[in-house]
Amino acid sequence: MHAFARPLLNGALRLTLACVLAPLAFVALDLGYRAQVHRPLLALDDWRAARIERVMFGDRARFDPVLGWAPREDYQSEDYNTLDRGIRLNSDEEGIRTGGVLAVGDVFTDGGIEVADGETWPAHLERMTGEPVVNAGVAGYAADQIVLRAEQLLPQVRPSTLVIGLFEETIVRTGHSSFGSSKPYFMLDGGALTYHAPRWPEPDALPGWQARVRDALARSAVLDAVLSRLVPAYWQGKAGEEVFQPAGNDPVAVTCALLERVAKRAKQGGTRVILFLQHARKTVFDRTEPSEDMRKVTTCAAPQGIEIVDQFQTLRSLAIANPGALNDLYFQGDGYGQMTPLGNWHAADLIARALNE
Repeated sequence: MHAFARPLLNGALRLTLACVLAPLAFVALDLGYRAQVHRPLLALDDWRAARIERVMFGDRARFDPVLGWAPREDYQSEDYNTLDRGIRLNSDEEGIRTGGVLAVGDVFTDGGIEVADGETWPAHLERMTGEPVVNAGVAGYAADQIVLRAEQLLPQVRPSTLVIGLFEETIVRTGHSSFGSSKPYFMLDGGALTYHAPRWPEPDALPGWQARVRDALARSAVLDAVLSRLVPAYWQGKAGEEVFQPAGNDPVAVTCALLERVAKRAKQGGTRVILFLQHARKTVFDRTEPSEDMRKVTTCAAPQGIEIVDQFQTLRSLAIANPGALNDLYFQGDGYGQMTPLGNWHAADLIARALNE
Protein backbone atom coordinates (compact mmCIF):
# COMPACT_ATOMS: atom_id res chain seq x y z
CA MET A 1 0.00 0.00 0.00
CA HIS A 2 1.27 3.39 -0.90
CA ALA A 3 2.52 5.36 2.10
CA PHE A 4 0.21 8.35 1.61
CA ALA A 5 -2.89 6.02 1.52
CA ARG A 6 -2.38 4.79 5.06
CA PRO A 7 -3.35 8.11 6.78
CA LEU A 8 -6.45 8.31 4.58
CA LEU A 9 -7.44 4.75 5.51
CA ASN A 10 -6.81 5.36 9.20
CA GLY A 11 -8.84 8.57 9.08
CA ALA A 12 -11.75 6.84 7.38
CA LEU A 13 -11.60 4.04 9.94
CA ARG A 14 -11.61 6.47 12.84
CA LEU A 15 -14.56 8.37 11.31
CA THR A 16 -16.48 5.11 10.82
CA LEU A 17 -15.79 4.03 14.39
CA ALA A 18 -16.84 7.44 15.68
CA CYS A 19 -20.10 7.28 13.69
CA VAL A 20 -20.83 3.83 15.12
CA LEU A 21 -19.68 4.34 18.69
CA ALA A 22 -21.08 7.84 19.30
CA PRO A 23 -24.75 6.79 19.00
CA LEU A 24 -24.01 3.70 21.10
CA ALA A 25 -22.38 5.87 23.75
CA PHE A 26 -25.34 8.23 23.72
CA VAL A 27 -27.81 5.32 24.08
CA ALA A 28 -25.75 4.00 27.00
CA LEU A 29 -25.79 7.46 28.60
CA ASP A 30 -29.54 7.74 28.17
CA LEU A 31 -30.14 4.26 29.60
CA GLY A 32 -27.87 5.03 32.53
CA TYR A 33 -29.74 8.23 33.29
CA ARG A 34 -33.10 6.44 33.08
CA ALA A 35 -31.89 3.79 35.49
CA GLN A 36 -30.63 6.45 37.90
CA VAL A 37 -33.94 8.36 37.97
CA HIS A 38 -36.09 5.19 37.86
CA ARG A 39 -37.64 5.69 34.45
CA PRO A 40 -38.58 2.88 32.01
CA LEU A 41 -35.44 1.81 30.20
CA LEU A 42 -36.93 0.97 26.81
CA ALA A 43 -39.94 3.28 26.62
CA LEU A 44 -40.10 5.65 23.64
CA ASP A 45 -42.11 8.19 25.60
CA ASP A 46 -42.28 11.87 24.76
CA TRP A 47 -40.41 13.12 27.84
CA ARG A 48 -40.76 16.75 26.84
CA ALA A 49 -44.57 16.46 26.63
CA ALA A 50 -44.61 14.71 30.01
CA ARG A 51 -42.49 17.51 31.49
CA ILE A 52 -44.83 20.20 30.11
CA GLU A 53 -47.80 18.31 31.56
CA ARG A 54 -46.16 18.20 35.01
CA VAL A 55 -45.29 21.90 34.82
CA MET A 56 -48.87 22.74 33.84
CA PHE A 57 -50.80 20.45 36.16
CA GLY A 58 -48.45 19.20 38.89
CA ASP A 59 -48.03 15.58 39.84
CA ARG A 60 -51.67 14.96 40.84
CA ALA A 61 -53.30 15.86 37.51
CA ARG A 62 -52.89 15.25 33.79
CA PHE A 63 -54.10 16.78 30.53
CA ASP A 64 -57.54 15.60 29.48
CA PRO A 65 -58.73 16.24 25.89
CA VAL A 66 -62.35 16.65 27.00
CA LEU A 67 -62.11 18.23 30.46
CA GLY A 68 -58.86 20.20 30.14
CA TRP A 69 -57.27 18.33 33.03
CA ALA A 70 -58.25 15.44 35.27
CA PRO A 71 -56.88 13.82 38.43
CA ARG A 72 -54.39 11.03 37.94
CA GLU A 73 -55.65 7.55 38.65
CA ASP A 74 -54.19 5.57 41.54
CA TYR A 75 -52.22 8.54 42.85
CA GLN A 76 -50.76 7.80 46.28
CA SER A 77 -49.45 10.04 49.03
CA GLU A 78 -49.82 10.30 52.78
CA ASP A 79 -53.07 12.28 52.80
CA TYR A 80 -54.25 12.46 49.18
CA ASN A 81 -55.07 9.26 47.27
CA THR A 82 -57.15 8.42 44.21
CA LEU A 83 -58.83 5.44 42.57
CA ASP A 84 -59.85 4.79 38.97
CA ARG A 85 -61.00 7.91 37.10
CA GLY A 86 -59.15 10.04 39.67
CA ILE A 87 -61.82 9.49 42.33
CA ARG A 88 -60.52 10.58 45.74
CA LEU A 89 -60.65 8.02 48.52
CA ASN A 90 -62.85 8.57 51.54
CA SER A 91 -61.19 5.86 53.62
CA ASP A 92 -59.90 2.49 52.42
CA GLU A 93 -62.28 1.66 49.56
CA GLU A 94 -60.65 -0.27 46.71
CA GLY A 95 -62.79 0.73 43.77
CA ILE A 96 -65.59 2.96 42.52
CA ARG A 97 -68.80 2.02 44.26
CA THR A 98 -72.24 2.27 42.69
CA GLY A 99 -75.72 3.12 43.85
CA GLY A 100 -74.87 5.78 46.44
CA VAL A 101 -74.04 9.47 46.07
CA LEU A 102 -71.94 10.95 43.27
CA ALA A 103 -70.35 14.25 44.36
CA VAL A 104 -68.89 16.55 41.70
CA GLY A 105 -67.46 20.02 42.12
CA ASP A 106 -64.24 21.98 42.39
CA VAL A 107 -61.66 22.04 45.20
CA PHE A 108 -64.38 22.70 47.79
CA THR A 109 -65.68 19.20 46.97
CA ASP A 110 -62.34 17.56 46.28
CA GLY A 111 -60.95 19.01 49.52
CA GLY A 112 -57.50 19.85 48.15
CA ILE A 113 -54.23 18.95 49.82
CA GLU A 114 -55.11 21.00 52.90
CA VAL A 115 -57.28 18.19 54.28
CA ALA A 116 -56.78 14.43 54.40
CA ASP A 117 -58.89 11.96 52.44
CA GLY A 118 -61.25 11.36 55.34
CA GLU A 119 -61.77 15.07 56.08
CA THR A 120 -63.56 16.16 52.87
CA TRP A 121 -67.29 16.75 52.94
CA PRO A 122 -67.98 13.66 50.79
CA ALA A 123 -66.07 11.56 53.35
CA HIS A 124 -68.01 13.13 56.24
CA LEU A 125 -71.27 12.59 54.34
CA GLU A 126 -70.53 8.90 53.87
CA ARG A 127 -69.99 8.42 57.60
CA MET A 128 -73.16 10.37 58.41
CA THR A 129 -75.43 8.50 56.01
CA GLY A 130 -73.79 5.09 55.74
CA GLU A 131 -74.12 5.34 51.95
CA PRO A 132 -71.16 5.19 49.55
CA VAL A 133 -70.19 8.68 48.43
CA VAL A 134 -67.97 8.96 45.34
CA ASN A 135 -65.78 12.09 45.57
CA ALA A 136 -65.29 13.23 41.96
CA GLY A 137 -64.40 16.83 42.76
CA VAL A 138 -61.47 18.38 40.88
CA ALA A 139 -59.51 21.45 41.95
CA GLY A 140 -59.84 24.45 39.66
CA TYR A 141 -62.88 23.22 37.75
CA ALA A 142 -65.50 25.54 36.29
CA ALA A 143 -69.20 24.72 36.28
CA ASP A 144 -68.95 23.44 32.69
CA GLN A 145 -66.15 21.03 33.60
CA ILE A 146 -68.06 19.91 36.70
CA VAL A 147 -71.13 19.04 34.62
CA LEU A 148 -69.06 17.27 31.96
CA ARG A 149 -67.40 15.14 34.64
CA ALA A 150 -70.79 14.29 36.12
CA GLU A 151 -72.05 13.22 32.69
CA GLN A 152 -69.00 11.01 32.20
CA LEU A 153 -69.42 9.27 35.56
CA LEU A 154 -73.21 8.89 35.77
CA PRO A 155 -73.33 5.71 33.63
CA GLN A 156 -70.53 4.10 35.66
CA VAL A 157 -71.55 5.12 39.19
CA ARG A 158 -75.35 4.86 38.66
CA PRO A 159 -75.93 6.94 41.81
CA SER A 160 -79.18 7.33 43.67
CA THR A 161 -78.24 11.00 44.19
CA LEU A 162 -76.05 13.39 42.25
CA VAL A 163 -74.70 16.32 44.29
CA ILE A 164 -73.33 19.14 42.13
CA GLY A 165 -71.13 21.43 44.19
CA LEU A 166 -70.76 24.97 42.88
CA PHE A 167 -68.55 27.65 44.39
CA GLU A 168 -69.15 31.21 43.20
CA GLU A 169 -65.95 31.32 41.15
CA THR A 170 -66.88 28.15 39.27
CA ILE A 171 -69.47 30.24 37.43
CA VAL A 172 -66.91 32.95 36.61
CA ARG A 173 -64.52 30.31 35.25
CA THR A 174 -67.25 29.06 32.90
CA GLY A 175 -66.91 32.33 31.01
CA HIS A 176 -63.32 31.51 30.03
CA SER A 177 -61.62 29.34 27.43
CA SER A 178 -58.50 29.46 29.59
CA PHE A 179 -58.53 30.01 33.32
CA GLY A 180 -54.93 29.44 34.32
CA SER A 181 -54.70 26.82 31.56
CA SER A 182 -56.84 25.83 28.61
CA LYS A 183 -60.27 24.44 29.45
CA PRO A 184 -63.39 23.49 27.52
CA TYR A 185 -66.08 26.10 27.06
CA PHE A 186 -69.59 26.33 25.66
CA MET A 187 -71.34 28.87 23.49
CA LEU A 188 -75.11 29.29 23.36
CA ASP A 189 -76.67 29.79 19.94
CA GLY A 190 -80.44 29.95 19.91
CA GLY A 191 -80.56 28.08 23.18
CA ALA A 192 -78.34 25.26 21.86
CA LEU A 193 -75.03 24.50 23.60
CA THR A 194 -71.93 24.22 21.43
CA TYR A 195 -68.90 22.53 23.00
CA HIS A 196 -65.35 23.73 22.33
CA ALA A 197 -62.51 21.42 23.35
CA PRO A 198 -59.46 22.50 25.38
CA ARG A 199 -56.11 22.90 23.68
CA TRP A 200 -53.03 20.85 24.47
CA PRO A 201 -50.59 23.28 26.15
CA GLU A 202 -48.04 23.38 23.32
CA PRO A 203 -45.58 26.15 24.26
CA ASP A 204 -45.01 27.42 20.74
CA ALA A 205 -45.26 26.57 17.07
CA LEU A 206 -42.07 25.73 15.17
CA PRO A 207 -41.61 25.30 11.40
CA GLY A 208 -42.13 21.72 10.21
CA TRP A 209 -38.59 20.35 10.22
CA GLN A 210 -37.67 22.11 13.47
CA ALA A 211 -40.73 20.68 15.19
CA ARG A 212 -39.82 17.20 13.91
CA VAL A 213 -36.28 17.56 15.24
CA ARG A 214 -37.54 18.66 18.64
CA ASP A 215 -40.04 15.79 18.72
CA ALA A 216 -37.23 13.34 17.97
CA LEU A 217 -34.99 14.79 20.69
CA ALA A 218 -37.89 14.55 23.15
CA ARG A 219 -37.65 10.73 23.07
CA SER A 220 -34.40 10.98 25.04
CA ALA A 221 -34.78 11.25 28.81
CA VAL A 222 -31.31 12.70 29.26
CA LEU A 223 -31.79 15.34 26.54
CA ASP A 224 -35.09 16.32 28.14
CA ALA A 225 -33.29 16.88 31.44
CA VAL A 226 -30.43 18.83 29.83
CA LEU A 227 -32.35 20.97 27.33
CA SER A 228 -35.06 21.90 29.83
CA ARG A 229 -32.29 23.55 31.87
CA LEU A 230 -30.07 24.95 29.13
CA VAL A 231 -32.73 26.26 26.72
CA PRO A 232 -36.07 26.24 28.57
CA ALA A 233 -37.67 28.74 26.18
CA TYR A 234 -36.99 26.41 23.24
CA TRP A 235 -37.83 23.22 25.11
CA GLN A 236 -40.97 24.12 27.08
CA GLY A 237 -41.76 27.70 26.12
CA LYS A 238 -44.16 29.45 28.46
CA ALA A 239 -45.60 26.28 29.95
CA GLY A 240 -46.58 26.95 33.54
CA GLU A 241 -47.46 30.60 32.98
CA GLU A 242 -51.12 31.15 33.82
CA VAL A 243 -53.28 32.38 30.95
CA PHE A 244 -56.76 33.85 31.43
CA GLN A 245 -58.80 34.16 28.25
CA PRO A 246 -62.50 35.11 28.20
CA ALA A 247 -64.65 32.91 25.97
CA GLY A 248 -67.11 35.66 25.06
CA ASN A 249 -70.10 33.72 26.38
CA ASP A 250 -72.62 34.31 29.17
CA PRO A 251 -71.31 32.16 32.05
CA VAL A 252 -74.60 32.22 33.99
CA ALA A 253 -76.67 31.26 30.95
CA VAL A 254 -74.23 28.47 30.04
CA THR A 255 -74.22 27.17 33.62
CA CYS A 256 -78.02 27.14 33.68
CA ALA A 257 -78.24 25.32 30.34
CA LEU A 258 -75.73 22.71 31.47
CA LEU A 259 -77.53 22.15 34.77
CA GLU A 260 -80.77 21.61 32.86
CA ARG A 261 -79.04 19.09 30.58
CA VAL A 262 -77.37 17.06 33.32
CA ALA A 263 -80.56 17.08 35.42
CA LYS A 264 -82.54 15.56 32.54
CA ARG A 265 -79.90 12.86 32.02
CA ALA A 266 -79.71 12.06 35.71
CA LYS A 267 -83.46 11.82 36.12
CA GLN A 268 -83.71 9.45 33.16
CA GLY A 269 -81.73 7.03 35.31
CA GLY A 270 -83.83 7.70 38.39
CA THR A 271 -81.14 9.85 40.04
CA ARG A 272 -82.06 12.63 42.43
CA VAL A 273 -80.18 15.91 41.78
CA ILE A 274 -79.03 18.34 44.48
CA LEU A 275 -77.23 21.61 43.75
CA PHE A 276 -74.96 22.43 46.68
CA LEU A 277 -73.85 26.06 46.80
CA GLN A 278 -70.70 27.05 48.70
CA HIS A 279 -69.20 30.49 49.17
CA ALA A 280 -65.92 32.26 49.79
CA ARG A 281 -65.13 33.24 53.35
CA LYS A 282 -65.04 36.91 52.26
CA THR A 283 -68.51 36.63 50.72
CA VAL A 284 -70.01 35.17 53.89
CA PHE A 285 -68.33 37.79 56.07
CA ASP A 286 -68.98 40.88 53.94
CA ARG A 287 -72.31 40.25 52.19
CA THR A 288 -75.88 39.82 53.38
CA GLU A 289 -76.76 37.51 50.48
CA PRO A 290 -74.95 35.29 47.96
CA SER A 291 -73.37 36.76 44.83
CA GLU A 292 -75.64 37.78 41.96
CA ASP A 293 -74.40 34.90 39.78
CA MET A 294 -75.22 32.36 42.48
CA ARG A 295 -78.71 33.81 42.95
CA LYS A 296 -79.36 33.69 39.19
CA VAL A 297 -78.22 30.06 39.01
CA THR A 298 -80.46 29.18 41.94
CA THR A 299 -83.40 30.81 40.15
CA CYS A 300 -82.84 28.85 36.94
CA ALA A 301 -82.06 25.51 38.60
CA ALA A 302 -85.11 25.20 40.84
CA PRO A 303 -87.69 24.95 37.99
CA GLN A 304 -85.71 21.99 36.60
CA GLY A 305 -86.54 19.94 39.67
CA ILE A 306 -83.04 20.43 41.07
CA GLU A 307 -83.05 20.65 44.86
CA ILE A 308 -81.04 23.55 46.28
CA VAL A 309 -78.86 23.30 49.38
CA ASP A 310 -77.18 26.63 50.07
CA GLN A 311 -74.54 26.95 52.78
CA PHE A 312 -74.65 30.75 52.83
CA GLN A 313 -77.35 31.51 55.40
CA THR A 314 -76.14 29.06 58.03
CA LEU A 315 -72.57 30.35 57.70
CA ARG A 316 -73.77 33.96 57.70
CA SER A 317 -75.76 33.36 60.90
CA LEU A 318 -72.66 31.92 62.56
CA ALA A 319 -70.57 34.90 61.44
CA ILE A 320 -73.10 37.38 62.83
CA ALA A 321 -73.33 35.60 66.17
CA ASN A 322 -69.57 35.21 66.44
CA PRO A 323 -67.29 36.73 63.76
CA GLY A 324 -64.47 34.47 64.86
CA ALA A 325 -66.50 31.35 64.12
CA LEU A 326 -65.45 31.40 60.47
CA ASN A 327 -61.84 30.92 61.56
CA ASP A 328 -62.77 27.38 62.57
CA LEU A 329 -64.58 26.64 59.29
CA TYR A 330 -62.21 28.18 56.73
CA PHE A 331 -58.47 28.03 56.37
CA GLN A 332 -57.18 31.55 56.81
CA GLY A 333 -55.23 33.19 54.02
CA ASP A 334 -56.74 34.58 50.85
CA GLY A 335 -60.31 35.80 50.60
CA TYR A 336 -61.59 32.46 49.36
CA GLY A 337 -60.31 30.20 52.09
CA GLN A 338 -61.02 26.52 51.57
CA MET A 339 -62.97 24.62 54.17
CA THR A 340 -61.25 23.09 57.18
CA PRO A 341 -62.24 19.58 58.32
CA LEU A 342 -64.84 21.22 60.59
CA GLY A 343 -66.12 23.35 57.72
CA ASN A 344 -66.43 20.23 55.59
CA TRP A 345 -68.36 18.54 58.41
CA HIS A 346 -70.74 21.51 58.43
CA ALA A 347 -71.22 21.17 54.65
CA ALA A 348 -71.85 17.44 54.90
CA ASP A 349 -74.37 17.96 57.70
CA LEU A 350 -76.46 20.26 55.50
CA ILE A 351 -76.48 17.73 52.65
CA ALA A 352 -77.25 14.83 54.99
CA ARG A 353 -80.30 16.71 56.27
CA ALA A 354 -81.48 17.31 52.71
CA LEU A 355 -81.04 13.63 51.85
CA ASN A 356 -83.24 12.67 54.77
CA GLU A 357 -86.09 14.96 53.75
